[in-house]
Amino acid sequence: MQKFPDHIFANINYRLATATSAGIPNQTDDIGTAIKYLEQKLKYNPRFILLGNSAGAHLSMLYAYHFDAQKKIKAVVNIVGPSDLSDPGFEKYQDYSFVKNYLIDPKAVPTKMSKILFASPVSWIDSASAPTLSYYGNRDQIIPLSQKRILDSVLIRNKVIHETYEFNGGHLDWDKAPNDLFLIDKIATFLRQLDKK
Repeated sequence: MQKFPDHIFANINYRLATATSAGIPNQTDDIGTAIKYLEQKLKYNPRFILLGNSAGAHLSMLYAYHFDAQKKIKAVVNIVGPSDLSDPGFEKYQDYSFVKNYLIDPKAVPTKMSKILFASPVSWIDSASAPTLSYYGNRDQIIPLSQKRILDSVLIRNKVIHETYEFNGGHLDWDKAPNDLFLIDKIATFLRQLDKK
């Protein structure tokens, strides 16, 4: 906020997935509702930057790449977010069976597409996708580092503006020194470069 005093920041929440209520599309709907609310309050059509970590980063990417039909999202900042839920590296994650069984409402999934691919942000990347900055830990026991490589390869293939950085540490170490200041500086530089384009 100190680096961008002329920007408006909103910390939004979303419904959680349960065994009786799927997360997606409820969660992406919640992001869309927050964006509409902000537009109504501001009385103009701003460009949005979605930033999240872990599940919030996953939803930021998924919303920007798939659900942002009007291209209101200017950029995504993905901090340790899952990009491909079909990655075998995820099978070591203790809650993966919950993700596989309860995260996605089967009624929202197009015919002949799996729930896991539907909920994977990389499934929706194309040449018009939002520029993305990513930050992944090299000792993360929840989000495998293979997520970084998969996401980068799809962004490169589609010629999407992106930057990716790796930090020393696990899933929750991105906001500890020196990782936190490095990330803040990289985000600021990335967003300023986008403003020049």
